[in-house]
Amino acid sequence: MASSSTSKLSGKRAFVTGASSGIGRAIAVALAEHGADVVVCARRQRRLAEVVSEIESAGGSACGIVADFTDEAKIIDAISAGAEAEGGGLDILVNSAGLARQASLVDGEYSDWADMMNLNVLGLATACREALKFFPDTGGQILNLCSMSGHRVPGRGGFYSATKFAVRAMTEGLRQELRLAGNHTRVSCISPGFVDTELLDEYFASASSPLSRDEAIKFPILKAEDIAALAIHQLTAPEHVDITDVLLRPTHQAV
Repeated sequence: MASSSTSKLSGKRAFVTGASSGIGRAIAVALAEHGADVVVCARRQRRLAEVVSEIESAGGSACGIVADFTDEAKIIDAISAGAEAEGGGLDILVNSAGLARQASLVDGEYSDWADMMNLNVLGLATACREALKFFPDTGGQILNLCSMSGHRVPGRGGFYSATKFAVRAMTEGLRQELRLAGNHTRVSCISPGFVDTELLDEYFASASSPLSRDEAIKFPILKAEDIAALAIHQLTAPEHVDITDVLLRPTHQAV
């Protein structure tokens, strides 16, 4: 017998950005396991093909689209192609693509600021705008991956933190705009602390005096699958329930 979460997602059409690794990949796999047809999108074609193969080998449905989500035209094309691949519509958008660098506000590189702004903020906003065009009249669901850095500012991570504060603001702003328009699409966030992903490795490697992740963090951290399980919980909540944001951190993470 199918679980209630499986039955709720069965036949739903989901588009997942940043799906070639980490949290995006884990969420895409979990969505497929629960019966959704999944479009996985990222820049790395070989890694996307591996995700599609993993999903299909387990009996799920998936297709991959290579796109750079710092380019508006490519985002528009990717969302349109993804909707078309799944029969002309979408029900779910998961914005997991993101970039994290320790680019401080005092002496950070402009290129790092621009890269994070273009992907974490403008890319996410554009994906939301475009996906809404393909959602059903009854409304869909948008899930944005935020961060604990969108709730407090870590040392030397000021600009990354600013982009994640923006994600929170955009999530709430979009929710309010949709309600005023009579659109029933639900918009929510997940804000994790330290998660075992390539993004975390890059974050520590980008510091001016880099420490490895293992040198900087001396306790067990979250797994991508932990975030995926929470994403399924949010996406299968009853229609009258709007989960705005969920904060989670490793048990031993102090801040």
